[in-house]
Amino acid sequence: MGGLESALLVGAGYLVAGVVGWRVQPRYRAGPLLACAGVLWLFAKLGPAVPVASSAWAAVLGHWLITFPTGRAESAAQRVGVGVVYAALPLAVASPLAGLATGGTAVIAAQVLRWRGSAAARRRVFNPVTLSGLVAVVVVLGLKPVAADPLAADLTQAALGLVPLGYLAGLPRRRITDLVVRLGDVPAGGIEAELAALLRDPGLRVGYWVSGRYVGLDGRAIDVPDTGATRVDRAGERLAVLVHDPVLLEEPELIEAACAAAGLALSNERLAAELRDRVRQVGEATEAERRRIERDLHDGVQQRLLSIPMTLSLAEASRDPVPLIREARGALLAVLGDLRALTQGIHPPVLTERGLDGAVRELAALSPVPVRVTVVVGELSPQVETVAYYVVAEALANVTKHARAGEAVVEVVTGDGVLSVEIRDDGTGGADASRGSGLRGLSDRVAVCGGTLSVTGERGTVVKAVLPCG
Repeated sequence: MGGLESALLVGAGYLVAGVVGWRVQPRYRAGPLLACAGVLWLFAKLGPAVPVASSAWAAVLGHWLITFPTGRAESAAQRVGVGVVYAALPLAVASPLAGLATGGTAVIAAQVLRWRGSAAARRRVFNPVTLSGLVAVVVVLGLKPVAADPLAADLTQAALGLVPLGYLAGLPRRRITDLVVRLGDVPAGGIEAELAALLRDPGLRVGYWVSGRYVGLDGRAIDVPDTGATRVDRAGERLAVLVHDPVLLEEPELIEAACAAAGLALSNERLAAELRDRVRQVGEATEAERRRIERDLHDGVQQRLLSIPMTLSLAEASRDPVPLIREARGALLAVLGDLRALTQGIHPPVLTERGLDGAVRELAALSPVPVRVTVVVGELSPQVETVAYYVVAEALANVTKHARAGEAVVEVVTGDGVLSVEIRDDGTGGADASRGSGLRGLSDRVAVCGGTLSVTGERGTVVKAVLPCG
């Protein structure tokens, strides 16, 4: 191929690559800059000999290399580098080699500084362009003194022709198909590692939206920074967040493709994270209940049981054992009362005896505050009945202790596959589910059952639990 034909091929390569890049990444200036370099190259080879214009393609190409991938000079070093590249144009009129050396040195220095100060994710973005661009600059600088030699001219044009090829090889659109294929079949628990590998960001973390916060698969909360995070929604609901290197935001198409391809896997892992969180809550609630039972047995029941044989021993040695026997009987009845109260923390016997309707009405009858009750329920599972009973019991206990209310209303009704438990009072209000162990414990019980608990009200308090029962 002749020198002119190869020159035309190089210019056409820049022009085509620039147009493709412009279409793929329309928000960036890299594509237009590369296309402009191709047009100026063709002008220099085909147009009239104009000293400054003949070298303008090299300045635009240097501008493109320094500011890749956005095409914008975003740092002081980049702005200085671009300024030096264009300032070298007048120098190239007097001394082409000196002008080329000045501009080429600015490009090499800018690339080295950027490479040394970049994380792995950013290096991935411009690695093909950096390699091809540095090769082209070094070859052009080295062969400029013998540019008239046909072999040197061919080598120079071949090196320059590598630049648009490196640019096209690095476009993110070429990796989207690979993303879809690889993320379509990810093993359980492996989506974070797969995303980190595909996006080449080893520090990438995935947080799943569970109980009003982002957590990892290990259940630990994840801090979401102001920059370098991409939220993932599915069907209009918050699903997860990717915490990644901020440089990936420069490739929005790649991030969007990764989130779309990983949507199903993220949804499955969020369910796993939510299940682990609920299991953790159950474990904590179980441990707290165990400690409560242990403490109550040690401090109450055990001490009274020990006192009974001692009292009976004294009665045997006494001339008038009747008072001591009465004391032992009273202690035994007290122990039975303690055991009944203790077992109510595990499963209220009144539920077995009377059902939810009777149990709620008994709670209302025992309340010092007048309570109006409405209960309309069908057949419910024991777990849902127990949770509903505790919601009413804790809410009425708070009305008695804190609300200073004149009346309370309890409504327990089923409909549309859920059981709604609502307790209202006309007291002072101000209850907060985040304060106090009673309401926090209720919230955990309701969450384990798959329901929701809300506490609202400034004038009076409304405690409402919605439990699935369908």
